[in-house]
Amino acid sequence: MTNNSSKRTTIIDIASHLGISHTTVSRALNGSPKVKETTRRKIVEAAHQLGYVPNQNARGLNQGRTYTIGLFFTDLQNGTSGLFLTSIILNIREQLPENYVLSINSINDHDRLSFFDGVVVVSQSVKDEEFINNLVQMKIPVVVLNRKTQIQPVYNYWLDNYSAAREMTTHALQAGHRNVALIRGSLDYASTQERSQGYFAAIQEWDAAHPTKLFAHPPIEGEYTAKGGCRAMEELLARPNFPDYVFIENDDMAIGALHAINAHPNLKHPVSVSGFDDMDIATYTSPSLTTVHSPITEMTALGIATLKHLLTNDELDDNIPFKKCFKMPIIYRESLRK
Repeated sequence: MTNNSSKRTTIIDIASHLGISHTTVSRALNGSPKVKETTRRKIVEAAHQLGYVPNQNARGLNQGRTYTIGLFFTDLQNGTSGLFLTSIILNIREQLPENYVLSINSINDHDRLSFFDGVVVVSQSVKDEEFINNLVQMKIPVVVLNRKTQIQPVYNYWLDNYSAAREMTTHALQAGHRNVALIRGSLDYASTQERSQGYFAAIQEWDAAHPTKLFAHPPIEGEYTAKGGCRAMEELLARPNFPDYVFIENDDMAIGALHAINAHPNLKHPVSVSGFDDMDIATYTSPSLTTVHSPITEMTALGIATLKHLLTNDELDDNIPFKKCFKMPIIYRESLRK
């Protein structure tokens, strides 16, 4: 239930909704140890559901908190890997500050930003800049993960997609592959652009240094899903000159692509593939998936550690980096011929 009334939701409204005393609600929202953890979680969830926004003056006087961290993704449904979402969410939940709960949202659902004590933005698109800027202007503690943002000042930790894609493609070419293809993700996402740029850079560098040119198929979109990866690979395999190596921009699509390859046991030549992200399932595919490791655990740990600092200390800490780009190592398995 969402409170659509113009009247401001109060602690009494939350108490009435849950059938408990307003004293208990007040204690829970202010982090009192007298409230059981299970009760506090119910109260915080109800407060969010009803659209409760703490009075900022009272909050300043009483140091009141909602004990809720907002985790915002560019999009929770379209063009985002389910494996990626799950990995981010689980890692952040494990590292939350004590007594805090996590509220998972899409950036399109941001009508009550002042409810959150702090926000983690897992940004996938340059279109997120306005949202990030709003958080900064509202002086809500915020950390941006996954994509390099131009908004200042904000703590920002991202992944070096370009270098990893370039290294992976170069390795495939050095291994003897000369007929190559790209299955890419959603074009709106920065990771797609960076990984594609790394792939094409490796091809251009190889062509410039070697007399025997490569054959590179036009990119095919796979929507960052296993279904999309399977469809894209079927399209490639239907071509008379189908590739001997396919660079695939995430593990979901690579899993779908392997399914398509395995459905054709009598291909005239083997097809190597590589993925991106190194999700747990990559070890168990057939063949096991060569992929790029995304240091999600390390990135989210730094992000949450930074947010904890922002929630408790207004002064900058020299031990906490303001910006950091995480390198992404290649994990060699069986799906890419060496």
